[in-house]
Amino acid sequence: MAALICLFLLMPAALAEEPLAEEPDLDAEIEALPVSSDSTQEQAETEPGAFPPLNAQGFLDEGEFVYEDEDAGVWRYCSASLRVEIFRRTQTKPKLVWYEAEIFAGEGERFDMLSWSETKYWTDLNYPYKIARRHQTVFAVNADFAHLRLSKRMTAGILIRNGQIVYSRTNSRNRSFPNYDTLVLMPDGDMQVCWSNEHTAQDYINMGADDVLAFGPWLIRDGELNETALKKFGTGSAPRTAIGMAERGHYFAIMTEGRNDRSRGSSIRFCAERLYDLGCTLAFNLDGGQSSAMIFMGRQICLVTNGSGRRASARKAAEIIGIGTSELTADMDDPF
Repeated sequence: MAALICLFLLMPAALAEEPLAEEPDLDAEIEALPVSSDSTQEQAETEPGAFPPLNAQGFLDEGEFVYEDEDAGVWRYCSASLRVEIFRRTQTKPKLVWYEAEIFAGEGERFDMLSWSETKYWTDLNYPYKIARRHQTVFAVNADFAHLRLSKRMTAGILIRNGQIVYSRTNSRNRSFPNYDTLVLMPDGDMQVCWSNEHTAQDYINMGADDVLAFGPWLIRDGELNETALKKFGTGSAPRTAIGMAERGHYFAIMTEGRNDRSRGSSIRFCAERLYDLGCTLAFNLDGGQSSAMIFMGRQICLVTNGSGRRASARKAAEIIGIGTSELTADMDDPF
């Protein structure tokens, strides 16, 4: 049986396309607790592991709260500036397991690019959970796997990290998959999604972007689904990862398992429509397949399997996209 962990500490928080496959049925019965940002306080009296009383901003006045129940598929974290809630959901026809994370970020919290190495940023790789532990990251997902394209000297799409241009050449709009649309991370926590050739690298610098990721396609923009791309790209079943924003400070992420006995994977449309239903006004498709990962408190909560069907870590990468820090994250040598 998986461990059930609940901690409440009154201490300051530390600073290539797959073949077409049957599409998951969004109307099928879903076995999971609902994600609802409006019912947090109502759950406190009835739900095991519910958040303790929160202040008017939806955070703790002090300390940290951590709840992990792998059997039930529920993970929660709260501090004075960050609240994360994750539910594992299941569907039987066709088989699908996925994770929906809702993140509220207060002052000083935002998604950032986190690398394994500062001196060999693009060449020194490690497992996503290890990168998260290095930075004591509360919540993270995999990124755009840009290091692979850079290492092979392929067209990599427009890449900016820490306000510096890494790569400036991209493809024309919707040329291939990934189409190198961009996800823009701003210093104030805002996000933007753009077509691959909508802006130059210098344009993004002039806009004040801290980081620009290239993968895509963008899934939602200005509250509208990207129907052109969704009909063309990512229509097969595979592990997927996507991230979205309802408004600045309120984010969602989704990861679908695939290529294992309990979950066949999904199309990117599935992720797009789930994020749309959750209220995202923008969303972006990240790398999938063996790269797909969702990390909570330094542990990989999703099931990834290797070629032999055994549980494994998502494949090594140069970086992840994450938010929050805590001294309560798993130690580097703990199981993943």
